[in-house]
Amino acid sequence: MHPYSTLPARNFWKKFVSDSPWRDLGLNDRPKFALQPSDRIATAGSCFAQHIARYMARVGMAPYSAEPAHTLLQEFGGDVDSYKLFSARYGNIYTIRQYLELFRQAFGLMPIIEDFVEQDGRWFDLLRPSVQKEGFASLAEARADRAYHLGRVRAMFETADILVFTLGLTESWCHAQHGYTYPVCPGTVRGSYDPALHAFHNFTCTEVVADLEAMIAEVARVNPGARWILTVSPVQLVATNSHNNVLLASSYSKSALRAAAGEVEARHAHVAYFPSYEIINHPASYGQYLSSDLRDVTERGVAHVMDCFLSSYYGIGAAEERVAPAPLQEAAAPVPAPMLPPVECDELMNAPAERR
Repeated sequence: MHPYSTLPARNFWKKFVSDSPWRDLGLNDRPKFALQPSDRIATAGSCFAQHIARYMARVGMAPYSAEPAHTLLQEFGGDVDSYKLFSARYGNIYTIRQYLELFRQAFGLMPIIEDFVEQDGRWFDLLRPSVQKEGFASLAEARADRAYHLGRVRAMFETADILVFTLGLTESWCHAQHGYTYPVCPGTVRGSYDPALHAFHNFTCTEVVADLEAMIAEVARVNPGARWILTVSPVQLVATNSHNNVLLASSYSKSALRAAAGEVEARHAHVAYFPSYEIINHPASYGQYLSSDLRDVTERGVAHVMDCFLSSYYGIGAAEERVAPAPLQEAAAPVPAPMLPPVECDELMNAPAERR
């Protein structure tokens, strides 16, 4: 007898992987905890994280919305889609560092970052360059909207039951003088790139672990019961500013993020890892869920990921319809399940050819 003698089939490659169709593998067959339809699931992260809200709505569970669109926008028209992508109107957050800085601003642990730019008579927030596509009418309006947004972010952190964060990138851009992190390089989506103000940084695995640990600890102080689900986006980099080619840069970025998520998840009973990255990108999948560009994920692949998520945490499949949906509560009032917009990805603007 030895330690491997009594292990189940799931512990052996041939029994678990080689002898089973990829679609049937239980890659998240032992989740750390189960979720209830009444749980408030706060989503954030890279553009791939937007799929969670889309699929929850499909099965009759309204995504948690801590920052709904103003009633005047809903009644008379306006940009309401950006309110539906995540639980608050922060847009894509590709790094845990930016998420940590967002939390600290919302709770007064660091000064509110005001980095606005005027273009064609409209004002844009470079910390959320895509959420208000037509821009704000004035600097005062942009500042007021950011202050309101941070208040709703605070409410989200205080009231969420589950925080799902999708790690997207290690490559980032920061303000060279003040150190805060941008979602994308200024000059791609909005603003202008200034080498004296905008510095490139490629996070190490050690830095990602430290930021994750800091984020988990700080959230626990304001919401002791909150649990976490960490994922890694399976979408490869559209472009790199590192010294490596884009394929090697993607391999480094995803490997560092996956290793960091695994290290942190192993330390905490209330932190789980969900294998969206492996479902799409593991060699055993034969690339069957990748689009022709070998980067984007097909809708069939997304459906597999979300079916695994919903079945492992809720015990339901992505295609199943709930008979009596119980909509979740917004921080102040009930919010019905919305029609959700297509996934938006700011990172595409890093590659000029992608804009066409």
